Amino acid sequence: MRRFTVSLPEDLYEALRRRGDETVPPVTLQQMVRHAVHTMLNESEGGIGNDLERGTPIDETMANTAGDTPDTGHSFEPVDLLVFSVRDTHYGIPIEQVETVAARLAIHPVPTSSSNLVGVAAFRDTLTEVHDGGIVLQRSPLDTETAPSLLAIPGTGGTVLLSVTRVAGLTPAREIRWSDRPASSPEWVAALAWDDTKVVTVVDPEGFNL
Repeated sequence: MRRFTVSLPEDLYEALRRRGDETVPPVTLQQMVRHAVHTMLNESEGGIGNDLERGTPIDETMANTAGDTPDTGHSFEPVDLLVFSVRDTHYGIPIEQVETVAARLAIHPVPTSSSNLVGVAAFRDTLTEVHDGGIVLQRSPLDTETAPSLLAIPGTGGTVLLSVTRVAGLTPAREIRWSDRPASSPEWVAALAWDDTKVVTVVDPEGFNL
């Protein structure tokens, strides 16, 4: 087995020092490590680097090498999830679709005709829309005191913030089982992921139309 030493770019650490209350989630760190390892493997001779050149994610390649392949008895391609909750319901977003997780941002109300737009917040020196995850996901507003976390996700016009009750962290695809979305689900439901303790509704942020 080859051993590699991975050095993360300095700008990542600058971002960590600069953002203050904003938290850089495991997704960002994992993507940086993946890129570094991907580059080294592609530069090496043979091995799994050749699989990566064909677009196979490094986690899936390692899992296949170890014989630990995610269940594929469904139409949805397994992905690593950032798992969060709204009240007592668990949701997951593919990590590639979450820019970061923010906390303790001041939310300023603005006039709006949207029921789920609760205001704007200064995020990375830009006024960014904040949408109530309770209304978006469950049609019932969250108490702001029970929604301390904000997910930065893609919206129709750029990044938007979605308030949620709690962010649990990263769950690799190979650690959970997968099922197709129920036929009666909203359009933003992509699949179901589950283990022995919980069921996670996998969401597609683009389906929110925020």
